[in-house]
Amino acid sequence: MGIEPSATWLQVVAVCGAVAAMLYGLNIIYKRVKAKNQGFGPATLKAVGVVLFIPTILILAVVTDFQSETLAALLGTVAGYVLSNGKSDD
Repeated sequence: MGIEPSATWLQVVAVCGAVAAMLYGLNIIYKRVKAKNQGFGPATLKAVGVVLFIPTILILAVVTDFQSETLAALLGTVAGYVLSNGKSDD
């Protein structure tokens, strides 16, 4: 049939690894915010966004049939978000 069992297991392992990376990253962010006794600010929001978005792109790349150009555009969006200054010059 059309799908090889080894490719399916590889997809399952990749998705489980991405979910584990998400949970680990969220745990690290939570521990740092709690240790510094600070609130949920813009830097924390940016960190949570990156921790959730990059593994999601990995999952989409493995599970779906997205073209490489689409994945490159999504990664470019993440890079722009992470590297943006975020401060307005008012």
